[in-house]
Amino acid sequence: MFKYNIIRFYFSYLKITQQIYRWEIILNFIKELIWKKMEKRAESFGHRPVPLPINEKSRINELKKINLVEKELEKDFRFSSLPKLAAYLTECPQAAINIIGENKQYCKASYGQNSALTYISKEIPRGLSTCQHVINNDFKPLVIEDLSKDNRTKATFLAAGKALPKFYAGAPIVSSNGYILGSFCVFDDKPKKIDNNKLDGLRILADQFIQLFESFNYDNVKIDKKEKNSIKTKYYSSVSIIFIDFVQFTKLSNEIEPGELIELLNNYFNGFDKVMKRFNVKKIKTIGDSYMAVSGIPNQNSNHAQIACQACLEIIKFVKGMKYQLESIGKKSWDVRIGINTGPVISGFNGDNFDIWGDSVNVASRMESSGIPSKVQISESTKKFLNNCFKIKKRENVQLKDKGLQNTFIIS
Repeated sequence: MFKYNIIRFYFSYLKITQQIYRWEIILNFIKELIWKKMEKRAESFGHRPVPLPINEKSRINELKKINLVEKELEKDFRFSSLPKLAAYLTECPQAAINIIGENKQYCKASYGQNSALTYISKEIPRGLSTCQHVINNDFKPLVIEDLSKDNRTKATFLAAGKALPKFYAGAPIVSSNGYILGSFCVFDDKPKKIDNNKLDGLRILADQFIQLFESFNYDNVKIDKKEKNSIKTKYYSSVSIIFIDFVQFTKLSNEIEPGELIELLNNYFNGFDKVMKRFNVKKIKTIGDSYMAVSGIPNQNSNHAQIACQACLEIIKFVKGMKYQLESIGKKSWDVRIGINTGPVISGFNGDNFDIWGDSVNVASRMESSGIPSKVQISESTKKFLNNCFKIKKRENVQLKDKGLQNTFIIS
């Protein structure tokens, strides 16, 4: 009798499992129909998918290497708790960790969505995703205050029958090798703005997510010896880059003996080194009369922009002190321009020398070259991190080489 009941229970279980499996097939079929219909509607409203990034093939290979799409993260509290934290931090009702695959977007963890929306948005066509825009946003967080009005998203908003959230903010999820894999994003049904502190908090959570995942997943990733030896780079989502250059150095160098020129230049650079060391700012290199440093590497301190500005103001004081000394003995004094920009970089070793790369570095260089002698000029992205710590004077429509007209700021 007992044996008969066990057999009957087993066949009942199989029958229920088969029914669930059939329903799952039906639901997936319905879901695909919904997305296909929405794609056609979006096209009729003028929607076009975002162009693929130049490094798309390498980006997809990176996703496959670390198995991020395949991993089930919703049941792992270390990951599933992060969207709730993001929603609380940004005061948005919904949050998600979305990964952009070859053809689809995959939601790995979410908070605040109802069950139906969670199910249907677990996998969506890449071309309809708002997060796809983050991949082409130059490693910067993306904020769309009203999806129904923004040219990038209003077609999909209309195609969804105005059922999508209106506010979106997403921070790029970037692997340690510098590939944007997706977006850590928050939503709201109402249009709104988000202040820089909340956006920076979202960026930090995106960094924490991928760092936790890579450290957890590292032992399962197969890396051959040649590839292992070549991994020398690291992505930093936010640092402050400093450029210092001497004003009219070529003219000054023609008026001073070579030996004296080198000795004087070394005196300045040694002074710069001492200031940077005192503020825990990392010197990168000197190129001729240019001096380059970065705040926020290796210590990813949240006040790196403030520290960079403080260090640069000390540099200005040091240069003025040198000026008085030189003029007191009848020699020509030197002056400097200083530029600072804040943003993401890739760091690594160029041979035996540490270096950083990225558009943020180029902008910092433009801040210096377009600056004012004896002043520290900063970009708007740096200003956002200062929280009224300094006196700031705005310069409107400054021409930056290859960057056009931009607003810059002088600090004191």
